[in-house]
Amino acid sequence: MKNRFLFRPILCALLGLLALTACRPELDYVVDSFRSSQATLSGGGETITVLFNSEAGTASIDLSASGNWTAEFVNGRAYWCTLSQTEGKRGLATLTFSVQANGEYDERSASVVFTSGDLKRTVVVVQKQRDAMLVSSGRFDIAAEGGTVTIEVSSNVDFTHAVAADAGDWIHSMSTKGLRQTGVVFRIDANPMLTRRSGTITFNGAGGSETVTVYQKGEIPTIVVSEEEVALSAEEGVFRVEIASNLDVTYEIPADCDWVRELVTKTVSTRTYMFAYDRNHAREARTCPIVFRNEEYEKAETVSVVQNPAEIVRDAQLILCPSTGDTFSILTHGAVAGFDQFRFDTDWPEAVSVTPEGDGNRFVVKVAPNPDAYARQTTCLVYRPGFEEPDRVAFLQFGQLPSFSYVTSQREVVAPVLLGLNGDALVIWGDGTYDVYEEGLTHQYQDAGPHTIRIEGDPLPFVLIGNPQNGMRYDLRNLNVL
Repeated sequence: MKNRFLFRPILCALLGLLALTACRPELDYVVDSFRSSQATLSGGGETITVLFNSEAGTASIDLSASGNWTAEFVNGRAYWCTLSQTEGKRGLATLTFSVQANGEYDERSASVVFTSGDLKRTVVVVQKQRDAMLVSSGRFDIAAEGGTVTIEVSSNVDFTHAVAADAGDWIHSMSTKGLRQTGVVFRIDANPMLTRRSGTITFNGAGGSETVTVYQKGEIPTIVVSEEEVALSAEEGVFRVEIASNLDVTYEIPADCDWVRELVTKTVSTRTYMFAYDRNHAREARTCPIVFRNEEYEKAETVSVVQNPAEIVRDAQLILCPSTGDTFSILTHGAVAGFDQFRFDTDWPEAVSVTPEGDGNRFVVKVAPNPDAYARQTTCLVYRPGFEEPDRVAFLQFGQLPSFSYVTSQREVVAPVLLGLNGDALVIWGDGTYDVYEEGLTHQYQDAGPHTIRIEGDPLPFVLIGNPQNGMRYDLRNLNVL
């Protein structure tokens, strides 16, 4: 009887242990169940990576759970990637990832976190850009203590790899530089610095190049932005900010920066932020500070976005004109209504016509011949409704002095050398065309000529004329300006 009473507590203890073991929650991938003809699988443990090429495709893998589970895209759902099931119950569930074709030239990624109780598993979906060699990922995050990185390369062309010079002292290739390798291994040294660091490895082949960035954690939490200042044109457009951080990051745009906004549907990666910006109609530059921060560790980085002011005149701010006069065109932004908003401070240039072009107008200006011996100049003021200040276009017209000319019958000529030139000069070729002088300037004629070439400038201190050819005649009388 004693033995029977002794057996009962032992039996109860075993049953309790079995009950505890049976109730332990489980959440894991069934790696052998991966199915796809367009993607490959890498990684293991808590995080796996599904790598797609640039074409549209699907990939499936089974998830085994001992309880209810949910799935959530990190930083919001990616418009190009979908998941067949975002919640489930105990048992085996088939997860199917579908991606659209990537027509861009940048790799993109999306992360999905699966949660059951206090267990989490992550699937990182990476899609390569079009027309590129396929590497297992364009980014690797390494702990501060270092380790090894194996980059799987899928390529049907010969390729080599090289570590960037500024990272060669802590990223070391452990593979030979033989061609057609599929697994290239690199050793990453421990990071002795307090801050995060990054280095690049470039794979080159006949099919193009592929760059892999290795980010290594430092001894303290960090946020690294791709650039601290972004310069924008006055026209509307899109810009991106890359974030490298071992923290969860949020961003803030000031309320008075309503001309900048995030393009959520255009995000190409969970580590890339895409922003759109409006056209700047003001005459002054404007700035918008975007702050990326982590409240828990009190870390923040600011990206200063600077947009240039709007312009009225799109093309040249200085027009050089020969002494004989000519016609020129000036293209403006916006609809400048008429000649009353196109003003000269003298009467020798005159706006003679205006025609719409794109979202602006093209003005044609006629410059009369210069009757004076020396150069003259004037300024054209171009106004636009809503703008307090006009744009200015300077006109410089050369005079008869100082200048010289010569006659040639050559089909191809080289301009004489002008020494000590302090300003600009024109080379008038005699066939209806002319160019601003520069050393070594050449011109090709369509016929044998003869053609009279004239050089105008103010001043022309020294002229170096090469050996004259047969039939060349020089007229240097207008160089005598004393």
